[in-house]
Amino acid sequence: MRYYGVYVDGTNDFFTYCDMKDEFNIGERVAVPFRGRIKSGLIVYREMSENFEFKVLSITRKLDSHIHLSKAMVKLLLWMKNYYLCSFGQSFGAAVPGNLKVEYSYNYRFIEEIPIKTEEEKKIGDYFREKSEVTKTTLYKNFSKDLIKSALENKILKGKNKLTIGDNLKEEYFELSEYFSQRMCVTKATLEKKFSKELIDKMVRRGSLSLEKTLKDKRKTYDIDEADGIYSKESTVLNKEQETAVSEIENSKKRYFLLKGVTGSGKTEVYLRLIRKALERNQGSIFLVPEISLTPQMVKRFKGEFRENIAILHSKLTPVQRAKEWLSIYTGEKKVVLGVRSAVFAPVKNLKYVIIDEEHEATYKQDSNPRYNAKYVGIKRGELEDAKVVLGSATPSIESYFFAKEGVFKLLELNERYNGANLPKLKLVDMKDEKSHYFSRELLKDMSETLRKDEQIMLLLNRKGYSTYIQCLECGHVEECPHCSITMNYYMSQGIYKCNYCGETKRYTGTCSKCKSKNLSHMGKGTERLEEEIRKHFDVGIIRVDSESSRERDFYDNMYREFLEKKYHIMLGTQIISKGFHFPNVTLVGVINADSIMNFPDFRSGEKTFQLVSQVAGRAGRESKKGEVLIQTFQPENHVMKRIIKGDYEGFYTDEIETRKILSYPPFSRIINIIITSTIEEGLENYAKRFYDMIKDKGIEVYGPMKAPIYRIKGRYRYQIFLKGTRKKMNAVKPFLERCSCELRDEKYRVVIDVDPINLM
Repeated sequence: MRYYGVYVDGTNDFFTYCDMKDEFNIGERVAVPFRGRIKSGLIVYREMSENFEFKVLSITRKLDSHIHLSKAMVKLLLWMKNYYLCSFGQSFGAAVPGNLKVEYSYNYRFIEEIPIKTEEEKKIGDYFREKSEVTKTTLYKNFSKDLIKSALENKILKGKNKLTIGDNLKEEYFELSEYFSQRMCVTKATLEKKFSKELIDKMVRRGSLSLEKTLKDKRKTYDIDEADGIYSKESTVLNKEQETAVSEIENSKKRYFLLKGVTGSGKTEVYLRLIRKALERNQGSIFLVPEISLTPQMVKRFKGEFRENIAILHSKLTPVQRAKEWLSIYTGEKKVVLGVRSAVFAPVKNLKYVIIDEEHEATYKQDSNPRYNAKYVGIKRGELEDAKVVLGSATPSIESYFFAKEGVFKLLELNERYNGANLPKLKLVDMKDEKSHYFSRELLKDMSETLRKDEQIMLLLNRKGYSTYIQCLECGHVEECPHCSITMNYYMSQGIYKCNYCGETKRYTGTCSKCKSKNLSHMGKGTERLEEEIRKHFDVGIIRVDSESSRERDFYDNMYREFLEKKYHIMLGTQIISKGFHFPNVTLVGVINADSIMNFPDFRSGEKTFQLVSQVAGRAGRESKKGEVLIQTFQPENHVMKRIIKGDYEGFYTDEIETRKILSYPPFSRIINIIITSTIEEGLENYAKRFYDMIKDKGIEVYGPMKAPIYRIKGRYRYQIFLKGTRKKMNAVKPFLERCSCELRDEKYRVVIDVDPINLM
């Protein structure tokens, strides 16, 4: 008898149950008695003790219709629970789509080696043998006429119209033998209709029959020529740098790699070659992209390479589509997964690679519970499943590049653009002397020249809407969100004010809501206003790409196709357009306001600015045409801007790592942000101080409690406590933080512990 810790659905804890017949295993979904009811659960770990001070109930049965998890996946979810201080239910919910059901086929197989004794048993044997006969017509559909003729001549097969296996079976006819042996399999339901359950059970006990359970597999079957085309044909020729990177990743004993390649250097070609070679060996791969906007071109590329072997996972899928893709991965039908953050949990069989493209992107960090970072989850999964992890970026995160320099990751570099394309020419434009805050004279001139040559333009402005706020020039009133400590953006296309944090909307009337004056000033330009300004200068097709314009399900597919087909000559948008897009006809990129992130109260603001501007600059001149990038800024002397204009990541890294070492910021420390919120402001600060007092003397740096930069969001007032310390000390203090949360639990207050935070607002 064994004992297990079982996670019971809908709870936040593990409960001990016994396995009376040693028939259950870790990762299986089971039914268990719980507080007078039967509930579903997951077997998480083996209890080593067999002495308990309470009555231990038995596991009731397996739940075959539920997804069962591998031991490695269960270990991953336990690691997530402990590392990110979330409940196991939250980590389980992130990994497995809800209400996902699987179907099994049950078949009896006849075992001829066991002697048949009774007349009834002989009837079953005869029934199975009848199923082993196959007509010539059926066989011709599966094997060549020459093979069948040869098999008959050599007495491998016998019979005339109905053929059976003969006496001289040879090894080279294994496929034929296997084909016939499959006909000796009969479904459970069919056999139990023809024979008594008592007789069937007797033959199973004796070994004359075996009952087999298999997942229903609806995969498409390919003919030989088509199957070869899936992944054996090399669609591209790699250059020397790419070949070296592929060889290093395949042959190195290292598990973790950082592929640093300039924009347009062909990192995707390296990924595809690795995945293809793994697939040839029946090994699986997970490929993560940071944004759903990247999936249309990636889907097109990956489907071109791998056809039906690829599963796509992202948030725009319907529940039915998502379930279908998950089951195709779970059954082993599909071994290549392309997706955003949550795809890191895909149940890929025989996992060989976890590849994380644009690894520096903040979107890999989830901003709601469980607050995991897909990059670090992928690294942990690689460790648990003995898979290799490849991080790729033109501008790696400071932490990743540091670990590569220290030898934790193997550093591989691609320093030249693929197919000999030249890097774009970058230029800073000082906006202090310009009359317009939208377009410098030089940018307007270059846009005119680019359009005259029938080439395309991309413009980056990392603010959506028409204006970030509207101020009354009579009374000074600014429209603020009633639920958040933030001004409401104005969206002219919808005729509304909108809060970008809680989504609250209010109709725009054109008058001040306080004094009714119509003398309003639109402050802070957004993408809608930029589009309006462009139309004053150019009569061409324009497409705007931001989170408001892209709400329709097929927006990104249509946008990608139509811009590639030159339906639009100018694409403008927020940071969404900076990542990964490959448009050969884009020769000019303009950054409207490069300072938009620089002044945020965040130690990563310089890094985020360098990455965003460098990434969008990389969209220009990606093939034979020369590219140019104009970066508009009010701070041309800023050291970040100077490094950007030189394309000097190494110099930027040196500047940044020295500062972080002095201030003891990551990678020289680990950080945790504790956010304490309440709908009632009174008493919140005192509650936060109590929490602070419990943790302040634990050998780590503790700052606060302090009001959050955005004090109220969605009607909840917010205080923060900021923790910083070595990895060892922070890991030691995590269990204590959980105990503090339990001991100070109060319905009026909510405590969120964000481990390795990206957003500090």
